[in-house]
Amino acid sequence: MALKTMLVLIIVATIATTSFADAKSQAGIVQVNGTLYCSPNGNPTNNGNTPPIFPNAILQVACTGDVIVPGPNKGTTDSDGVYSFYLVPRPINATVKSIVASCRLFVRTPLSKCSPALPKAGLVSNLKYVKTVQVGFFPISITYMVAAGFSLQA
Repeated sequence: MALKTMLVLIIVATIATTSFADAKSQAGIVQVNGTLYCSPNGNPTNNGNTPPIFPNAILQVACTGDVIVPGPNKGTTDSDGVYSFYLVPRPINATVKSIVASCRLFVRTPLSKCSPALPKAGLVSNLKYVKTVQVGFFPISITYMVAAGFSLQA
């Protein structure tokens, strides 16, 4: 009887360990956030002069393949140029690596809307992984990502 109990405990421990390891490789819910500046690359400058922020700009994440659930994968910057929105990975086992490799963040509002001196083009950036945080004791995690660096969209 003791052997049977020990065997059941070993099997349960093995399953739990495997499930936890699998969960860590999954992306969970993905939050994309950052601040958009009114500059040719959407970022602050390196010369110490911070450009104005880009309020009311529309951003959208678009992915190749089937890594996120279709839906409202977009957001709008607030009056401080801050954006934050969520993506739901699909299939359930989509990894951080697969999302970073196949998704891009687009600024759909032309730069000329924040400054007439800037081009009438949008911006595009790859996504950059920041961290993944498990939510309490639940098997849910939130993966945080930001723009890796914007460039003019051709």
